[in-house]
Amino acid sequence: MDRALPASAYVLIDDELHPRARAALPVSDRGFLFGDAVYETLRAYGGCPFLLEEHLQRLRRSATALYLDLPWTDAELAARLRRLLAANRIGEGRIRITVTRGSGDVRARPDQLGPPRLVMSAEPLAAEDEVIQEGVKVEISRRVRNLPDALDPAIKSGNLLNNLLARFEMKDPDSFEVLLPNQQGELTEGSLSNLFIVDETGRLRTPALASGLLPGITRALVLELAALEGLATAEVAIMPAELLAAREAFLTASTIEILPVAQVEERMFPAPLPGPRTLLLRERYRARVRDYCRRQSSGA
Repeated sequence: MDRALPASAYVLIDDELHPRARAALPVSDRGFLFGDAVYETLRAYGGCPFLLEEHLQRLRRSATALYLDLPWTDAELAARLRRLLAANRIGEGRIRITVTRGSGDVRARPDQLGPPRLVMSAEPLAAEDEVIQEGVKVEISRRVRNLPDALDPAIKSGNLLNNLLARFEMKDPDSFEVLLPNQQGELTEGSLSNLFIVDETGRLRTPALASGLLPGITRALVLELAALEGLATAEVAIMPAELLAAREAFLTASTIEILPVAQVEERMFPAPLPGPRTLLLRERYRARVRDYCRRQSSGA
């Protein structure tokens, strides 16, 4: 292996490492042709893939919803991922695991296709402490979230056009994220993140899964951490007016952790940022990362 290659130089396809610049998939791959794929994005801390088990469980749930059988065990997937991280010499990084249905014609049934194709990639992730302190601006999209009866947002599929079109249509180039409402006008999630608000009573609220959104891994952890701190929480329908009236708001995702919102459209949240609830949960989140990765390194 050429050790002169820079970090993030390799990707893994099925069970082989390939130099990123020469990695390729067949043009007949259904993930490329139709978005017929599932994926997970997670974060590594010091070479430790955080909450890998939860991400692999969700990958399997998404695959099952698409009638896609994964032929690898979780242990096999974890071993390949660690091999990729070692080859790229990545400590702090962003990881993507993608499984396509493989090659095949659009007319074929699932049992006539395959085998599935596995693609793993990783890249270094820079710290965003300045963004964390200053917060970000978000917009509310005019485009609505996919109807669950059409393409369920709970499936983390390779078809991300609904989210991407909302991002393309953002009005302000300085906006970090765009929030998608559902058909009833309730906020669901951001194009790449989940949403939390702190209401006027100090209660932590996040859109209910029934509103139509992806059950985020970080979202679930934040709810767990809040409960451990004795904070009142609620998974409920949230209208845009309630976001605009909130005391605090923040976004969650594996790569951004807990990111404070400084502005929604023209409404500015009061300084200092992060707000007290956001700051507390962020501290508890970082403590959980340290504890998780310590246990992983010790084999506990």
